[in-house]
Amino acid sequence: MRLHHLEIQAFGPFADRQGIDFDALSAQGLFLLNGPTGAGKSSVLDAVCFALYGSVPGARQAAKRLRSDHAAEALAPEVSLEFSVADRRFRVVRSPAWDRPARRGGGTTTEQAHTLLSEWIGSDWVQKSARNDEAGLELQGLLGMDKEQFTKVVMLPQGEFAAFLRADAKPRRELLQRLFSTARFEDLEKLFAEEHQRTARRLAEQEGRQRNLFLRAVDEAGRHGLAPADVGADPDVPDAWDASLQALSQALADRRDAAALESADLAAQSALADGVLAALRQRRHRFDALAQLRAHREEHEGRAEEIAGLVERIRGHDQARGLAAHLRLADDAASLVRDTDRAHTEALGRLRRNATAGEYLGVPPGEEGDGSVARDPLTRACTESSAVLAVLRAALPDEQRLLDVRAGLDALDATIRGLDSGLDDAREGIARLQLQRADDAARLGPLRDAADGLAHLRTDLAAAVAAEETVQQYGAAKERQAAADAAHALASERFLALKEEWLAKLQLRLEQAAQELAEKLEDGRACPVCGSTEHPAPVPPPEGERISLDEEQAARRLQAEAEAVLQTAREVRDHGRVELARLAARGGEVAPADAAAATRTARSTLQRAETADAERAALEERLRRSAEEEDRTGARLEALREERADAESRRSSLTDQDAELRRRLAGLQADAPSLAARIDAVQHAHDDLDRVRETLDALERATTAQQENARRFDDALSGTPFGSVEDVRAALLPEDRSAALEGTVREYEARGHRLDAAEEEPAIRETLREEQEGVPAPTDDDERLAVASADDLRARAHRAGIGVEVLGHSVVQLESYARQLADLEKDIAPLREEAQLAAAVAETVRGGGENLYKMPLATYVLASRLEQVAAAATERLLQMSDGRYQLVHSDATAGNRRSGLGLNVIDGWTGNRRDTSTLSGGESFMASLALALGLADVVQQESGGLDIETLFVDEGFGSLDDQALEQVMDALEGLRSGGRVVGLVSHVPELKQRVSAQLQVVKGRQGSTLRYVEQPASV
Repeated sequence: MRLHHLEIQAFGPFADRQGIDFDALSAQGLFLLNGPTGAGKSSVLDAVCFALYGSVPGARQAAKRLRSDHAAEALAPEVSLEFSVADRRFRVVRSPAWDRPARRGGGTTTEQAHTLLSEWIGSDWVQKSARNDEAGLELQGLLGMDKEQFTKVVMLPQGEFAAFLRADAKPRRELLQRLFSTARFEDLEKLFAEEHQRTARRLAEQEGRQRNLFLRAVDEAGRHGLAPADVGADPDVPDAWDASLQALSQALADRRDAAALESADLAAQSALADGVLAALRQRRHRFDALAQLRAHREEHEGRAEEIAGLVERIRGHDQARGLAAHLRLADDAASLVRDTDRAHTEALGRLRRNATAGEYLGVPPGEEGDGSVARDPLTRACTESSAVLAVLRAALPDEQRLLDVRAGLDALDATIRGLDSGLDDAREGIARLQLQRADDAARLGPLRDAADGLAHLRTDLAAAVAAEETVQQYGAAKERQAAADAAHALASERFLALKEEWLAKLQLRLEQAAQELAEKLEDGRACPVCGSTEHPAPVPPPEGERISLDEEQAARRLQAEAEAVLQTAREVRDHGRVELARLAARGGEVAPADAAAATRTARSTLQRAETADAERAALEERLRRSAEEEDRTGARLEALREERADAESRRSSLTDQDAELRRRLAGLQADAPSLAARIDAVQHAHDDLDRVRETLDALERATTAQQENARRFDDALSGTPFGSVEDVRAALLPEDRSAALEGTVREYEARGHRLDAAEEEPAIRETLREEQEGVPAPTDDDERLAVASADDLRARAHRAGIGVEVLGHSVVQLESYARQLADLEKDIAPLREEAQLAAAVAETVRGGGENLYKMPLATYVLASRLEQVAAAATERLLQMSDGRYQLVHSDATAGNRRSGLGLNVIDGWTGNRRDTSTLSGGESFMASLALALGLADVVQQESGGLDIETLFVDEGFGSLDDQALEQVMDALEGLRSGGRVVGLVSHVPELKQRVSAQLQVVKGRQGSTLRYVEQPASV
């Protein structure tokens, strides 16, 4: 991967668009990126990283502020990078999220981050992706490494690798894990641990089932009072559980056999007692049956006289049954006479109560001697009433027309009244609308004047609100600025104090260097300065406080930390001043009370104008609706007038028709309220007259039939034992009564036969024999004693049988438990071996158990990678140190701590292996640079062998002497082989003389700029 061209705009300290031609810098193979502290050297590397990965390295990403504060407000931050991978060339353009000024009104709008990835194909750029996530995946696939690997392989941060060189195992592990993914090996560790836990759980479950099974067996035996101790078994020893179950089962089987013998003996005794009880009950039943038979015989003979009377009664009923038909005819004739007479009487009653009927009879009914009506007058009245009905029905349509005319008159009267009311309402509505319209027209003019200039008032309010917000922002910014000034003053004071303290300690340290050397001199040993073995005048020991190297370095670190804090405080202060000036220019210095008062005044004026405008619009709408309503009401008034005139004309016509119809119907109604009522009265009179005539005819026919039936019945009585109709009626019985009497006689005869048969049964005859022999009948006491004895023996035999069954079931259950326990043991044995193996493997992979190095699997893999890194680093460290130093991996343990990630240096001059922390500052730089280059080589191979053609080495050259610097530069010159380009990031003056191609970062108040310089390199 080679970089070709980089452009930066509004990014970091760079306000304007800056371009870097890496192809021009690459002409020398080695170039220098220099500039003063804070100018933006690291920001160039940040821009490269942001272009490729969308974020910057390390803690700078946490700030989430990449846009330059020096750039114009509307200028978008952007980074464009052209690079090539193999023979393909790409361009990626990225812009981070930033707050741009809003296009309308004040304030800002967040512009989201965007990415554009293109590839040079043919003679033009072809877009490949415009999505952030899609472009990120495409770029990572092209580069073959993530951001963490890229910043360690392409941008070699010497400070981090120096710390890596001196760190213990934990920080090294963290860095190596970020560069070399060990997720699959950590997953293996988890997999082995989970397998161990799974097999352990399965073993515990099976052993728990085994224990539960044994405890259930112990409980089963305990139901019968048998405990493991009774058979000499120990329940706390799992290995003895099988033997314990066998012993418990055998002891329980012995108890079952003894109980079975006892149960069989009790069952035999119970069967004998049941036989005695059955014989006793049978004898008692026979004696009871004999007594019952005698009682039934006595009762049967006592009813003989009653049954003879019933037989005589049945014989009389049979003789009277031959005259029943004549009797029914006589009864029917008499009933018919009574019914017709009653109907005739009722018809006469209704006729007497009907006054209209008297008009046609001539004489009121009932005035004749017997209270009846003669047939001839009755016939004439029926004929006359029928003729009158025909005349009345012919005149009925005229009466209906009269009723319709009167209903029409009533409806027209109601309609006219409604129309008169509607006319009055319409006139009042028109007058009310005219008054309201005049009032609204008078109010409309002032409201139009008050609502005039509404748009200007809204603009004034928006300006006032914006001015008030600016004043508020100015006040808040002023408070922040005061705090920032105080923080900067405090940080500056602390920095100066710490710097003075460090310089003082440094001065003392330099002064005490000679005394420290003198203290190490020994007679007979060469001086490391002059080589003499004699030391006639060593420097005397120092007076006062002694300053160690650690104390001086600690003071230096405190001073550097305070300087960083001061720089941050200065940036915050300067940014606050710019913001305060911007707000002041927008009118922020106005008094907050005045700004708020202006806003309130503008808002109040706008509200009054808006209220007046709303009232004006409402009045205009109401005036329009009022005019429309008046037009509609006038049209309705005219329509009502026409409708009333039409209704008046129709009423006059109906009045004439009503007079004519009343005149024609006046003679037909008589005293009735209407012609229909008169028809109903005449119809009822005709019906009553006709009913009296019909009932009179029916009564005469019924009387004649009754007399004929009486003559025939007298002829039938001759030759029978009955003297009159009443004798026949008394002898006849109802059919159900006759059947019941016959059934009673037949039942009596059948019962006598059954009693005769019962006396011949063998049981009765046997009982009679015993009675003659003097054998007494069994008593209740005899039966109670036999029942008690049989129940007692039966209960004892039943309990004994249940006991045998329970013991047998328990024996079977214990035998089943023993078999299940043996089966479980067969299953548990291989599972126990599997669990032991899984535990041993998981513990070994975790770094315990038989793992002598106490090294987890993931650490082992990282140790292998570290060994490769150390081997690759040694190749370059030998060249830098003139063949003196080698870096080697160490897996030695330190106490109980785990091993695997140790680093040692082998001194070729002494042949000794020592810790990397013993290297001097320059030696540490060479070792960390070699380590960074070696790590880059190994990561490059791990990423698929991608050729890294552009490298950056960041800082650290100031700790080298001339010879070491020369050797390091020779090693870096070696990196140029194969067309590789190496960029050195440093502000060391010596490098400016050695490296001809330089990219200088110039710091200024309006932002930093980039400048390419090429000068002859000194040797």
